[in-house]
Amino acid sequence: MAVNEFGKDLKEFMGKRRKRRKGSGIQKFLLITVSVLAVIIIASGIWLSSMWGQIYEVVMPKNNGVIPAPEHEEDVAIPDIMNILLLGLDPRDQSMRSDTIMILTLNRRSGEISIFSIPRDMRVRIPGYGQDKINHAYAYGGVALTRETVEDFLDIKIDYYMTTDFDGFENIIDILGGIELDVEKKMYYKGIDVLIDLKPGLQHLDGAQALQYVRWRSDSEADFGRVKRQQKFLKALLQEMIAFKNIIKFPRLLPEIAENIKTDLELNQAILLVNKLKGVDFEQINTFTLPGRGGEINGVSYVIPQEEEIRDLVEKYMKNSRVEPS
Repeated sequence: MAVNEFGKDLKEFMGKRRKRRKGSGIQKFLLITVSVLAVIIIASGIWLSSMWGQIYEVVMPKNNGVIPAPEHEEDVAIPDIMNILLLGLDPRDQSMRSDTIMILTLNRRSGEISIFSIPRDMRVRIPGYGQDKINHAYAYGGVALTRETVEDFLDIKIDYYMTTDFDGFENIIDILGGIELDVEKKMYYKGIDVLIDLKPGLQHLDGAQALQYVRWRSDSEADFGRVKRQQKFLKALLQEMIAFKNIIKFPRLLPEIAENIKTDLELNQAILLVNKLKGVDFEQINTFTLPGRGGEINGVSYVIPQEEEIRDLVEKYMKNSRVEPS
């Protein structure tokens, strides 16, 4: 009897040990899994910060190089009205003038997002250089002078800037798997170093074709038509980049972005901006070209700004001075 009881006790003891070992094994597995995930997350964060370090570039303002500190922490993220200067550079232009000048405005009060294009031949005052075409500001003083010129011209604050080379979008669009655009008409142009040949209609364009689309201006609308196409392209590209299906392509996209884009948006600000854009109906984004008329001064062709209409647009969308209906 004592032997039987001893055998029973031994069986129960071994069973408990097996359970403890099983429980201990699960705990070890969970611990190892969590540790591996933590290492992956930390490594991803370090990699992301490292890549963003190649994109992030502060351009010192003119006020003696002093960058004013924000009053509140939330101001560092996204202000109520945020204006981002977008400059497209053409590497073929040896004088390094900005080929595209846009302002992306996010208005947290009204929830509106607007894209404003400034014709590159618009005649404005460039500080230190007098009246000239606005795209010459970049050749004279890079981002800093272009930023100051736009701020003076529109009487607004530019919060951040972003420069890009449109050629760099070729690989980005190809990684995304192409972009869907409605080509309004047949587009054909053959030059020394460029061939544009697109058929009309809704179609899936690869990177090279999309670049042809934003460059073409061989019709009666000339640069004004090209500006409209750039706005349309930008909206389609933003929508494609933040699409859920393209999130897994981000590790391949970021090196391309790092190579072709510079900005003074910090990483956390860029993430907040992307999150802001996720819920946006891109068809509802406002797009404007600052109005002007063609003219010639001293034998040079300009776009002469229609100042009153421009001021109305600025007050309505960039300064949020609209009177809301009661």
